[in-house]
Amino acid sequence: MKSLLITITLLFSSSLLHAQGINAPVYDNTGFFINGSILGTAWTIDDLDIDTEGGAGIGLKLGYNFNTNFGLFASFDASSIDPDDGESYILGHFDLGVQGTFRTTADRFRPFVRASLLGMSAQDDDIEINGSGLGLGAGALIFLSEKLALDINYTHGWVNLSEVKIGSQSFDVDENATTGRFFIGLAYHF
Repeated sequence: MKSLLITITLLFSSSLLHAQGINAPVYDNTGFFINGSILGTAWTIDDLDIDTEGGAGIGLKLGYNFNTNFGLFASFDASSIDPDDGESYILGHFDLGVQGTFRTTADRFRPFVRASLLGMSAQDDDIEINGSGLGLGAGALIFLSEKLALDINYTHGWVNLSEVKIGSQSFDVDENATTGRFFIGLAYHF
């Protein structure tokens, strides 16, 4: 009788453990995703004696994850930069990149790293400064549900400024700039 009771208890316990594994949430980020973010942005032209200028803005990212650990994305963000001296202007970035996400679909917290080719433009009513470069970033997805995640990340950019437009005139330049962007947003995985 005692061995029968132990056997029934073990079978019951194993079925409960198996049921918990079946009902555990799966935070699946495979397939298409869309992300909306607010961000803080700062940038400076490396070789000129000017202070770093910063501001705030919004961003949109679209992408596709081939599996739970690797995906491609395209993103656009724009920030209103408010310098200490002078008028406000818009600083925009366009990124095409790859993202590697760590851990498994059973984990609510999923850190990631990313690399991108980027285009950058700073514009006001009279002047436009354009360039391209490389962005590297890191962050984390914190899943709020099985498809919706809080996305917190930082991307640092190294930009080669190549063109300045003043009115209808365009000038070639060769200056280096750095940018930093801190994003907080929501990502929805389809």
